[in-house]
Amino acid sequence: MSVKKKNKDFESSLNRLEEITTILEDGEATLEESIKLYTEGLEIAKDCNQNLNDAEKKIKIIMEKNKQMIEDDFESDGVE
Repeated sequence: MSVKKKNKDFESSLNRLEEITTILEDGEATLEESIKLYTEGLEIAKDCNQNLNDAEKKIKIIMEKNKQMIEDDFESDGVE
């Protein structure tokens, strides 16, 4: 009886991931609940990663349209 619920936006997805993390770190959930939450978290993380990749592509397109062909890695700020 698994119901997949897509989060509406990136921020709500991150909020849900934080909720899941807190619940799992508490250690109060049963094994079965923990597995469901972990699986949900993986799916949300995958969606967030896809959203970030899509945003990066959109930014590149905008830069190209503005004749700014400067491509800089998002990780260039030293954060890995």
